[in-house]
Amino acid sequence: MVRFWDPAYQCFTFNQEDMTPTIEEYASLLHIDNVQLNKIYVKEPKPMTFMKKLMKLTGMTDT
Repeated sequence: MVRFWDPAYQCFTFNQEDMTPTIEEYASLLHIDNVQLNKIYVKEPKPMTFMKKLMKLTGMTDT
């Protein structure tokens, strides 16, 4: 199966057909038992603001 996985498109490619795993298939592949099917899974972004980036670069603290 690994040879059919296309990491650029994040899907399996068989000749001219593309197949994307479902949530259930991802859970099975990753051995995750507690997947809630009616829940949306997203990674919560924690963007660093310009001011915080500038403070980090200059070594300043937020006090």
